[in-house]
Amino acid sequence: MFIAEVISKGKQGKSYTSILLRESYRVGSAVKSKTLAVLTHLPVPVLEAVRRAVAQPADSLAKLADVSDRSLRLRQGESFGALWTVDQIARQLGIRKALGVTQEAELSYWQVLARVLRPGASLLAMVRLATTCAAAALLGWRLAFSEDDLYANGSWLEGRHAVIERRLWQARPAPPKDQLFLYDVTSSYWEGNYNALAAWGYNRDHKENKKQVVVGLLTDSQGEPVSIQVYRGNTSDLKTFGQQVHKIKKELGCEGVTLVGDRGMIRTDQKAAALKAQFHFITALTKPQIQKLLAQKVLQLEFFEEQVHEVLGEDGRRYVLRRNPVRQEELQRAREQKQQALEAALQKANTYLEEHPRAKAATQRRHLAARLENLKVQDWLQLTVRQRRLVLSRDAQALQAAAQLDGCYVVETDLPPAQADAQTIHDRYKDLAFVERDFRTLKTGHLEFRPWFVCTEDNTQAHALTSMLALKVRRHLERAWWPLEVTVEEGLRELEKLCVMELVHPQSGKVVARQVPEPAPLQKQLLEALKLDLPLTVPEAEVTVGTRKKINQVRKALVK
Repeated sequence: MFIAEVISKGKQGKSYTSILLRESYRVGSAVKSKTLAVLTHLPVPVLEAVRRAVAQPADSLAKLADVSDRSLRLRQGESFGALWTVDQIARQLGIRKALGVTQEAELSYWQVLARVLRPGASLLAMVRLATTCAAAALLGWRLAFSEDDLYANGSWLEGRHAVIERRLWQARPAPPKDQLFLYDVTSSYWEGNYNALAAWGYNRDHKENKKQVVVGLLTDSQGEPVSIQVYRGNTSDLKTFGQQVHKIKKELGCEGVTLVGDRGMIRTDQKAAALKAQFHFITALTKPQIQKLLAQKVLQLEFFEEQVHEVLGEDGRRYVLRRNPVRQEELQRAREQKQQALEAALQKANTYLEEHPRAKAATQRRHLAARLENLKVQDWLQLTVRQRRLVLSRDAQALQAAAQLDGCYVVETDLPPAQADAQTIHDRYKDLAFVERDFRTLKTGHLEFRPWFVCTEDNTQAHALTSMLALKVRRHLERAWWPLEVTVEEGLRELEKLCVMELVHPQSGKVVARQVPEPAPLQKQLLEALKLDLPLTVPEAEVTVGTRKKINQVRKALVK
């Protein structure tokens, strides 16, 4: 480690002297040097202290502080390991480039990174996070901002929504000629009443007295997010499908597309929309549709086996049939458990009638009949009264009819056999599990885009988009760290321990140098799995970020 004075000439022959703290290292037979810090603007007493310390043998900031005779001190700086890692992955995935290089793009990019680092964070919490890690230094921010700027950024981001998704799609490796997309929707309930898209609707979260929004997620065949859209909470799943067809056809410019959706997503009108766009579809039939085809002799019960069986319809539609034995056993076991629960309730009711002569058997029957209806077993379990005793009997024929389609399902497609065989069609429909997994990650898993801390339509759409972009980063981390048996949450918490080390002059408070420490063994494994090499130094921030709203102004004191 040494101090070098570099003289450079500027305009009109004027000379400038730069004082640099450098460290030499060897690459093969060549000796090279790297700059650890620029000391030009340090006060003279601080510069003299550095010179005295460097004059003694020292090969690290820690040793430099030791030999400085307390004129220099080593301290821990901001956390940077997790942020730097997430930033590198987001750049590799093309997210940074897709957003652009403007100030608004920087704000949107920070929201994506903050969503990965702090799931469920509000815009205020995202600004506070920037003050505790090396965000301003690593991301090169030139202008400060507050939570108000992040909130206003939603309109800009939503205005670029389609462009960002198209850029990310085009940045992918060359896709095959025939492309397959998975599409599904979910609902997300709302805390509060003030949102432009929140409405009463079918709540998949089973939250009573809560408004909701509907979220549609389009992915590729591996579950990699392609597009996300938020709809009003009372929007039918079927009405969202046409917009996805338009997006794939016009905005992404795809051809030879096959859309995969569940039985509640693709029906007659949606099939017509796919046909008009020259797309194919893969979906499943509802139970009434299966029963109708059985009655018309198009399908037969003996075709439902563990191995897939294909039936060709008169209109050219292909039906892929299968019976899942595991699901069949689950349904049979569930019926048995329901009957056992009802028999226990029956015994309790009869005991009550015996102990209370004035009790009415009709009242007990009415209560028990309500339970039968609630458990949906009234078709094959009959409840009667005989001499003030309740009797539960099972109709074997009705039970057989109710159980004949246990574990059975039918996948429907208009793909020609030359493009995909029956097993492939079946497997592609099962790939919808990828979208369901993405939804779990977004809603209740790592990213937690609920609660929604926004009100306007633009900000609601922007919040969903940043969550989808964060999901892309998280999926990459999960794949890389899977062999290490480390979750994404554990990996990020471990990397957050990696902090910048600073050499400071205690009297003036000036930072002499900043250096990246050697990572711990687990941190090194996490970075190697991602094929990342840590930088040697981290620059100082050019701006200081702070919140407009101060936390002590909005929270209640514990004591008076």
